[in-house]
Amino acid sequence: NFAVWSPKRDLIALANKVGEVLLHRLANFQRVWSLPPNESTGKEVSALAWRPDGKILAFGLADTKKVILCDVEKPESLHSFSVSVPLTFMYWMEVTEENSVLTSFYNAEDESSLLLPKLPALPKNYSTTAKIFSEEKSDEIMKLMGDVRLNALVLGGIDGFIEIYAYGMYKIATITGVTGSCLALCLSSDLKSLSVVTEVDNGPDTDSEITYFQMDTSLLSTYLPEVTRMARKFTHISTLLQY
Repeated sequence: NFAVWSPKRDLIALANKVGEVLLHRLANFQRVWSLPPNESTGKEVSALAWRPDGKILAFGLADTKKVILCDVEKPESLHSFSVSVPLTFMYWMEVTEENSVLTSFYNAEDESSLLLPKLPALPKNYSTTAKIFSEEKSDEIMKLMGDVRLNALVLGGIDGFIEIYAYGMYKIATITGVTGSCLALCLSSDLKSLSVVTEVDNGPDTDSEITYFQMDTSLLSTYLPEVTRMARKFTHISTLLQY
């Protein structure tokens, strides 16, 4: 059904009709791992996207309306959340804009390491809900956040649904004014513009219509340092709450 190449490594992620997510090496097509479908997460994969650094794979499930963030090293869910409609497209981008305010922010020490000391690792078999704190996964919080530089997961679905999640976890925008089912979308690297292609169903007797929208998202760009800081705090706190 779906196939997406890793932006950084010799890997390709696949999703088949039974809801299985597979990771293969491109060179010899050797299987790295497979994640079978289950009732709790869902069985109908409708979208796939790699984080720009290639360390996290996101996929959407249409039957349960869930988004799963999966570690590239092991077929395990690091984080999941629900959306209101089935997804049809996902796009994960990284912000490349540079300015003096951002540079000073990126270079600033994160005070959370002073106020929130690192929690002790839990035994491997302690709890399925606290896997990111197990002895062998002590750095999973940082893996979820990735680099200090902001990255954003953009979700598109039916009925004009579009949402943007900083670091794939913290919702920073809901886009309105779009109609139809999302076929493709792209958020510019400076966060100033969102391009969307949708398919609008005009009824049984009329051909569907392909429509292109270009949305102004410069508000996100204007407040990029604040959005980045808030998103990192949210990601850190939400993972700590699972301890």
